Amino acid sequence: MAQPDHFGPTPLTEFVHLDPVVVPDPVDLRLAQSAGKRRLYSVDTYYRDSWEDLMRIGGSDAVGIATRHAFALLKPDAVVRRRLVSALEWLSVRGWRVVHARRFRVHRWAVRAFWQYQWNTATRDRREMADLYMSATDSLVLLLRAPHDGEWASSILTRGKGSSDPARCRPGQLRHALGTLNQQLNLVHTADEPVDLIREIGICCTASERADLYRALVDGVDAADEAVDRARRLEADHEALDLSLTGTVARLAGRSVGGGERALLRRRLTGLLDGRTTGWRELVALADRAGVALSRWDRVVLGTYLLVPTLPGVVPLVSDASAAGVGPPQ
Repeated sequence: MAQPDHFGPTPLTEFVHLDPVVVPDPVDLRLAQSAGKRRLYSVDTYYRDSWEDLMRIGGSDAVGIATRHAFALLKPDAVVRRRLVSALEWLSVRGWRVVHARRFRVHRWAVRAFWQYQWNTATRDRREMADLYMSATDSLVLLLRAPHDGEWASSILTRGKGSSDPARCRPGQLRHALGTLNQQLNLVHTADEPVDLIREIGICCTASERADLYRALVDGVDAADEAVDRARRLEADHEALDLSLTGTVARLAGRSVGGGERALLRRRLTGLLDGRTTGWRELVALADRAGVALSRWDRVVLGTYLLVPTLPGVVPLVSDASAAGVGPPQ
């Protein structure tokens, strides 16, 4: 009798003795408000791995640990603009206590993991630009103990952070204090809800790293000095840069002396300050033709100021509290 072809289709009869599909446990109602979000996260492996580790270490207080702490990511633009220590000072003055601090390189896979449920709305330009600036340096990850209990720590910090739109940032908010530049170069990301804190720890940390981190949260470790030291070392590893549009245009226009393509590039650049827009890819191509070398951060500044960030008429799978300018309701 001929032997079965193991590389061909498997006969349906071979599946009859398989165990039924195991449905993951639903997300605890105390970790996220939206039923749709809880459904999505219940099958999200970053969340599930991290939640299982938190349950193993935190036991019956796992939900309490997640609700009493907040997650913040100080991004590469904060590094090169020397805003890390200032951010830590802002947090300390308002009663936040650093429990854990680590450096983390947000590569392109992590970029998509962080914003997986919002970026169905993102244009290709926005996605590629985020790859460029988020991977430019390490970021500083902070786990923070809230200044008071009774409300989700994530909600308190998200409201205190302020909007991703500079025009909607208000005095006293973190992004306003640090000097956010545009909707992409906004210096800091925070987890909106406890469920996001759990999931984003899953993105940033391996299983053994998560275990150490969750033990630190259980033990109430004070990592303030370590955070400042890591911040200063990270800033020292990279050149300080002016990422403002005005500063970048002045620097590039000064290198665009001459006629022909260089003169055209200089006019296009200075026109940006007068409100005349042009496609960022067109501007980069013109600089290449003119022989004016653009650094990674030159491209980032031009791109983030000029790109169209979202697709019209598309609603995110999960709303972004930061984009709306408010934190989740109390």
